Amino acid sequence: MRTTADVLRDREATGIALFIALQVAGLTILASGIMLFVSRAVPLTILAITIPALAGLIGLLIMVRRRRRVALAGHLAIVVAFLATGPIVFMEWQGTATSAAYLVKTGYPMGLILLVLTATTLQPHYPAAVTVLLVIFHTLLIALAVDDPATVFAQARTWQEHLMGPALHLGRVASEMAFLIGTGAVVTFSTWVARRTVLSAARLEQANGQLRRYFSPDVAERVATADPDFLRPGGSLRFVAVLVSDISGFTALSAALGPDATLRFLAVYQKRMTEVIFRNGGSVDKFIGDGILATFGATGEAPLPCARAVTAATEMMDALDEINAARIVAGAPAIAHRIGVHAGEAMVGNVGTEDRLEFTVIGDVVNLAGRIEQACKVTGDAVLLSPPVVDASPGVAVISRGRPDLPGIDTPPELFALIRPTDRDAR
Repeated sequence: MRTTADVLRDREATGIALFIALQVAGLTILASGIMLFVSRAVPLTILAITIPALAGLIGLLIMVRRRRRVALAGHLAIVVAFLATGPIVFMEWQGTATSAAYLVKTGYPMGLILLVLTATTLQPHYPAAVTVLLVIFHTLLIALAVDDPATVFAQARTWQEHLMGPALHLGRVASEMAFLIGTGAVVTFSTWVARRTVLSAARLEQANGQLRRYFSPDVAERVATADPDFLRPGGSLRFVAVLVSDISGFTALSAALGPDATLRFLAVYQKRMTEVIFRNGGSVDKFIGDGILATFGATGEAPLPCARAVTAATEMMDALDEINAARIVAGAPAIAHRIGVHAGEAMVGNVGTEDRLEFTVIGDVVNLAGRIEQACKVTGDAVLLSPPVVDASPGVAVISRGRPDLPGIDTPPELFALIRPTDRDAR
């Protein structure tokens, strides 16, 4: 089962892959634009920088997609972005034949684009690191512009004059730098919030998965999405089918196997049986040693609880046949189990306190199902059904076993042995 860390790493890898892919697209557009629209640009020089950078980014993207050194690939992608766009910005400037003020005025928006892209990584230190690098980079550009004799510190009157001319307004540069730092802070914080949100979602996903290890899927889903009223002690009367199973001769079997082998055997056995129960819409109320107490209809999500319980009992016998076939091949003796199924009104809901709840079924129907399972020892049958179960399961093949004595039950009901299709074929 995937942990919260596994889910988070998967989301991070997806975000970093998107970050690198967008860098590939951005670098391609930037290089193409300079070669097409900057008359003095040297295409071969731009290609000499762009092609290795694109090859490097694509290689890093492949690393991330294969989940190899994802964090390293993301950090290297930032380095490649600066090493590629930095020289390209200088070549664009040289193609314009203007003062170094052009560098300050055109490098700013490209830096913001890279900064915004880092938000996809779900790693707050990415935008923080890019912000620091951009501040350093723009500081160097400003120093270069200030040192350039062609730079004029004046108020530009038009956008074209401001962009292409030698004028450099230090007040505007300062405001842009402040905006860059503010944007970096916002993107960093937003990325942190997004990461926390994804982490919370991953934890909920893991919690839901863990619930399904304790409860049947319908109960787990109801608990995971329940309103506060559901998560309080209390319940309601509901018609349910209760299935109780127990392994025959388990005490002697466990003594022969030893503790470790017994637990391994139980893990295999209970896994197969619970798969059958869940597949038929049942819920495992609890494991009682080697026994299983399952309910059908407790959540009210699926109809025909008795028919589904009978189908589950039949498939549990089929699953036991498969387990025994594997045991015989391994030189181990076959095992048998007993199943009793009863249906009726029961109290369904939460017992305990608000701090510790258990969703369960309480009532005589549960006790009688257990007594019916024990009656299999008397009749010699693998599965016994009560009259309410037979009446609510049209088409089920049964044979009456009369009214065997049931401990603690003054008026025992008539019981019916389940006849599987394979049993009829054998006859």
